[in-house]
Amino acid sequence: MGNFDQKEGVSGYSFLQAPDAQEAVAPIDYAFRNGEHIQLHGKQEFMFRFIESNYESIKTYYRDFYGASVESDGESINKYFYIEILPESRGQIPYFNRYPLPNEYVIIGFLLYKIVFIDGFIELDSISAFQRIVRQDYEELKPGLYRILARVKKPTPTELDDEKVDTIIEKALKEFNKIGWVDLEDDRFEILPSFQRLVKLYGDYINDPKLWDKEDPQS
Repeated sequence: MGNFDQKEGVSGYSFLQAPDAQEAVAPIDYAFRNGEHIQLHGKQEFMFRFIESNYESIKTYYRDFYGASVESDGESINKYFYIEILPESRGQIPYFNRYPLPNEYVIIGFLLYKIVFIDGFIELDSISAFQRIVRQDYEELKPGLYRILARVKKPTPTELDDEKVDTIIEKALKEFNKIGWVDLEDDRFEILPSFQRLVKLYGDYINDPKLWDKEDPQS
């Protein structure tokens, strides 16, 4: 285990020796362990730049010690980093919170993606506006949406109404905030570049609703 460069005489985990390591390593590790995506945004910028400058060393460290892979996606200002648990380590490593989103939040994520990126509501930036758009502008989708949400949450369909769906939307945005897909403050939110990972993780589900019956779409 480990990587030692005899020529340089330093550990392969050279990021630990970087000038900013003392300030950067602990916050980065905390974020990765909690399933957070790190990108060029706000307080994450310092962590992002540290990872980008020390990417191969950090990637080697997490692979060797935790059986996890530090991955990146997106380009330029839309680039982001995240942790992927390697298949051979899945279920064996307690070090990371492998945080699968509840199915109802995945569905809300797809709905938000459709509204913003497909239908062009690019100025959508508040939970209350999102809730209002679903109620007023997507009336034709509501029966199917309520039916799907009822199915994945396991109550009877008659138990879901506008108020309960509003609550699911609010909870979903709070979860997206935790993993760095949106930046949420009170009612206002900003969709971050890593939100695009939603489609890469769950893209099959949008075309195959039968799969939404599975308890864990990541399993």
